[in-house]
Amino acid sequence: MDKTTKNIFFLGKGGVGKSTSSALTALHLAESGKKIQLVSLDPAHNQSDIFENKFAEKAIKITDNLTVREVEIDVWVKKYLSDIQFQVKRSYSYLTAFNLENYLDIIKYSPGIEEYALLMAYRSIRQKAKDVDYIIFDMPPTALTLKFLTLPHLSLLWLDNLMALRNKIIEKRQIITKVKL
Repeated sequence: MDKTTKNIFFLGKGGVGKSTSSALTALHLAESGKKIQLVSLDPAHNQSDIFENKFAEKAIKITDNLTVREVEIDVWVKKYLSDIQFQVKRSYSYLTAFNLENYLDIIKYSPGIEEYALLMAYRSIRQKAKDVDYIIFDMPPTALTLKFLTLPHLSLLWLDNLMALRNKIIEKRQIITKVKL
């Protein structure tokens, strides 16, 4: 990813013209000679209607300077869940007697899965954006967008609290191991 690649996010509640505005901005910048990738993270996938072209995960060239893609959130949710299950199985392989498979199935119902999947998609898009001046994001309606944008901060906060809990457990465990019966 080139450091000069800039992000432009179009966000707001449903029906306010995010998709139309993002498409017009992408076309304007592309016509002015900038290399643009327009990415729809909105499950409504209005870019297909606007450009009268069926888009998918792989970017499709519209003009010499403009490509468009529509992220399939379900694909990214499955990938995220698969990655999580692999990591848990690898990290806790010594617990096979506890039949972790049954517990791993419940992960797909965890809060925040969609947001983490969007974050994975975003990271992948940014990493693959070669020779692009701007990536224009047509975002989902406000609620999901805000969850997506606050996810990194909330994740760090959550991890800090988990680490504090872990330290307390270790402290209590040390006390318990010193108790003699």
